[in-house]
Amino acid sequence: MNDGADSQDVLPAFWRTFLDAPMHRVQKLSILALTAMCALDGIDLFAITFAAPVIGREMGIGKAAIGLVLAAALAGMAVGSLFLSPLADIYGRRRPLLFSLLLMIGGTLWTAFAGSLLDLIASRLITGLGVGTMAAVINPLAAEYANAKRRDISVAIVNLGLPAGSIVSGILAAWMIPVMGWRALFLVASGLGMLMLAIVLLWLPESIVGIMSRGGPATQTRLNHLLKRCGQPAIAAVEAVRPLTQRRSVRLLLTPAELPTTVAAVAVFFFFTLSLYYIQSWVPSLITSAGHTVSQAALAGTSMSVSGVVGGSVFAFLVPRLGLKRVVIGAVTLTGVVIMLFGMVPTDLPVLVTMSVLVGASTIGGMVNLYAILSRNFPPLARASGIGFVIGVGRFGSAIGPALGGLLFSLGLERGTVSLVMAIPALLAAALLFRIREHDYA
Repeated sequence: MNDGADSQDVLPAFWRTFLDAPMHRVQKLSILALTAMCALDGIDLFAITFAAPVIGREMGIGKAAIGLVLAAALAGMAVGSLFLSPLADIYGRRRPLLFSLLLMIGGTLWTAFAGSLLDLIASRLITGLGVGTMAAVINPLAAEYANAKRRDISVAIVNLGLPAGSIVSGILAAWMIPVMGWRALFLVASGLGMLMLAIVLLWLPESIVGIMSRGGPATQTRLNHLLKRCGQPAIAAVEAVRPLTQRRSVRLLLTPAELPTTVAAVAVFFFFTLSLYYIQSWVPSLITSAGHTVSQAALAGTSMSVSGVVGGSVFAFLVPRLGLKRVVIGAVTLTGVVIMLFGMVPTDLPVLVTMSVLVGASTIGGMVNLYAILSRNFPPLARASGIGFVIGVGRFGSAIGPALGGLLFSLGLERGTVSLVMAIPALLAAALLFRIREHDYA
């Protein structure tokens, strides 16, 4: 197919039938499996934050060294998203997904048996590579398993797995670390990774786009096997099946047709993650600096995670009624407003907890549906590359946000002023969303 020419009006008949038909049980279970994998991302990522204080005491390393350990995972995620995700547009979706799981399992096991700071940094870097690659692969898969009607909500549901995984990680850490030590937490995480690896190997199907991206003489056979599993009629021998890619998916992002979408998506994701990670990182510190206890700050943090799952679900279910773009603009704008309000409200604990709940609902509601926009706006043959590129650049925003907030506080600025400044990127992201032209790629 020509660049950008894979819109629904030129799709093969079997693909149009797949998109128009009700979702089969296999498709729904595949979405559920992807949600579990996204939750695994959350468990792997947040386990180290819960274990960090204990690791520091046991190994005798300071906060600066722990900061390097935490940063290693983020760096690995950026590299995985930017440089490994394009493999999914060349070799299909399942192979890079399996590779990402192997990286996560290996990295998490290494963390469990780490004996030095270097071990910790290297293991978290490997884990981050796996997480970054997986995040860029499961979003295209979610869009491609779903039918046209349920695509946006399927992508949003899959991404709700991340905050759900952070909640599970917190529960496991609170139970396991005092009783069995911090290493047990990472052994459990690696065990869950092995379970997901078995599910992908033995059951999870390749998507239509993944099969056609790989091409080869067995393409029609593999497509018919997938269609049969999903209750769809087989492809007739006379129906041509053309491969989607000539192994140049990354360059498609820079063609005149796709470059505006690529630049706009990168800017939106970067600005939004900058504001998001500022407020999510600084909420506990802002609450303790207002005179409340660490336990009370942890309560607010837990409330933020729970409300993120609930709020993300509510925003996702509003999409069919209000439209995807309107919902995302609303959630991103609400994030900017809530961050400003967090700096202005009184420091009473019930007020701060309420604001934390609003922070969780708006930030996660915006993020999970922003992934749906990304899945819709990149063509199938460059979908994983496009999402990976946007996520990879966005990781810089996730690193800059907390650091910039800390710099502003160190300059003597008050909570209200810093929050006002850090709300601006989210509002810029909302404004830029108006400029994104909505595509409807298959």
